[in-house]
Amino acid sequence: MQRYIIFNKKNKILITKSLQEINIDDFQNIITCDNENIKQTNFSFLLEDKNTNNTLLLAKDISTEEVFEFVTRPLYHVFAAGGVVENERGEILFIFRNGYWDLPKGHWEEGESFEQTAKREVQEETGIKQLSIKGFLDISFHIYYMHGRQEIKHTYWYKMQSSSLEKLWPQTQEGISDLIWERKDNLTEILNNTYPNIKLLMEKISKEK
Repeated sequence: MQRYIIFNKKNKILITKSLQEINIDDFQNIITCDNENIKQTNFSFLLEDKNTNNTLLLAKDISTEEVFEFVTRPLYHVFAAGGVVENERGEILFIFRNGYWDLPKGHWEEGESFEQTAKREVQEETGIKQLSIKGFLDISFHIYYMHGRQEIKHTYWYKMQSSSLEKLWPQTQEGISDLIWERKDNLTEILNNTYPNIKLLMEKISKEK
């Protein structure tokens, strides 16, 4: 990958080789990473909940994948997949889970491809039966505490297509209380009450149009 964006509760970490289209003022910490210093640098402070500073890690003479590996090595890695579902009217399907607007997604199960996970989870969480995958969109990363340990979730996102006529059934046992189709030009309320990785996905989609 050209760049990684890792979201924690109060900060984000951007790993990149290029400063193009980056606002330096968004970052309180800027660290250059190369083959000489990467193994000697302790990145644990970046992963702490109390850290509220955004950090830019600029990869020099080293790949962004290597920097990502060093930074996230102390974490337990989990994998998930989900979908940005669009209907024939150009509306996107959002779920309301535990007080926030979100997109349908869930954990990867052994033996599945990420595409299979994404389709299964969207269908389970929304009740949609007719669903097609139109292509890969992005991978998001976020850090959280679970089972007494700090985990990083890799979520593989896919562009999907369904019909506005589909009957929607929220998976209440997963904390989902509502489902709505919303126009892409009317997302202000949703984006004001969602997660940073969802905002990033919506930005990516808007740039593709």
